[in-house]
Amino acid sequence: MNVDLHSHSIISDGLLKPAEVAAKAHANGCEIWALTDHDEMRGNPEARAAATELGLRHVNGVEISVSWKPPVSISPKHKGSTIHVVGLQVDPSNPALVAGLQGIRSGRNERAAGMAFDLARVGIHGALEGAKKYALNPDLLSRTHFARFLVEAKHVRDTNHAFMKYLTEGKPGYVEHQWATLAEAVGWIIGAGG
Repeated sequence: MNVDLHSHSIISDGLLKPAEVAAKAHANGCEIWALTDHDEMRGNPEARAAATELGLRHVNGVEISVSWKPPVSISPKHKGSTIHVVGLQVDPSNPALVAGLQGIRSGRNERAAGMAFDLARVGIHGALEGAKKYALNPDLLSRTHFARFLVEAKHVRDTNHAFMKYLTEGKPGYVEHQWATLAEAVGWIIGAGG
């Protein structure tokens, strides 16, 4: 069985509309498919409609950004990481999930402004406006959108180079952010039937 339970659309940091992602999954022989945009479920109705029309089984999904710190017994010096938790078969109208995802998205704009400020300090101006050109959903401005701007502005050769040079921890365009906790994300997923 061909299954894809992790895909993104332009609702977060993908390049295609939800219906186009469904068509691509179907064209590649996928039988069960989930759209799991970052911290956002607004693409799922379009994804479901397109999948149904194609005869492709759709699973509601979301990828939740989590700030995770391992227990001291595992890694006493590790200060934490951002991880992504995929939730599947969730009810997109669940109030706790909706509120939790909205809370995560609200912090992204502040982080994006900080990233643009830091990039300007090293001579890269217009990064916020440049990144916004790549984000259909203004509430989900991400490092990927900044990476695409950096490529377009010829500051780097490709998006991988953008991350390595500017957008990872310790680099000039990286701004740490406090996402949901692991317990919150798992609670929202389970509470929404996932």
